[in-house]
This record gives sequence, C-alpha cells and structure tokens, in this order.
Amino acid sequence: MKNKVLLGILVISLVCAWGSVGAAGQIGYSMRGAEAGFGFKPNPNPPSSAVMAFDAIIGRPLGLATTIVGAAVFIPSIPLTLKSDTTSEAAWGLVGRPCGWTFVRPLGRGAPVYEESGVFKPAPAPAPEP
Repeated sequence: MKNKVLLGILVISLVCAWGSVGAAGQIGYSMRGAEAGFGFKPNPNPPSSAVMAFDAIIGRPLGLATTIVGAAVFIPSIPLTLKSDTTSEAAWGLVGRPCGWTFVRPLGRGAPVYEESGVFKPAPAPAPEP
C-alpha cells in the first residue's frame, strides 16, 4: 500500500512538472521541427578525442581551481571595489570569466561560447550624435 501511494505521488509530480513546462510554452512541437531533427545540428569539425581528454583531465580542473582562487581573491576585494564602483568588473574578471571558461565552453574547444570585448577586442565605438 505504501509503495503504491509513493508511486502515485511520483507519477503525479512528474506529470505536473512536465505539464507546467508545456503550459509555459517551453516545449514546442511541430512537424517541421520533427523533420528538422528538433534543431540538432552535429558539429562539422569536432575536436579530437585526445584534445577532449586533455581538456577534461587537465583543463577543466585547472579552470575550477582558477574559479575558486578568483572567488577567494574577489571576496576580500569587495570593500575596495565598492568604493570605486567597479565591483561588477572585478566579479566578472576574477570569477565570471574563469567560471564561463570552465562550465560554459564546450569540451575540447579553446574559445568560450560567449564573445566579450576587452584589450584585444575593443568595444565598438558609440555612434556620433547628429
């Protein structure tokens, strides 16, 4: 009896969870999407397995360590950056960028998915006012 009640609760919670996502419009189904494979496009130039293994064994743990060290440096620097109103820049440089490199970047890729302006890629100049 107890197992049937637990199974019923599990089924109801899964149906409700799936239904809420569908009601929110996050699950879109169409024949055109089904024929296209739901948008999945294989990468034409996948990285080699050696590069992916090197990234998984050495790159990601180093990125995680860099993220932890950056957070350890950022926390004490908060009072200094609050005074100069550069807290978001310090957070991005010390924690955000290494965290993105570690967790957002596809395995075996050298460049992160996101594009950011910086020293080597300056931000675009604002348009002149007429």
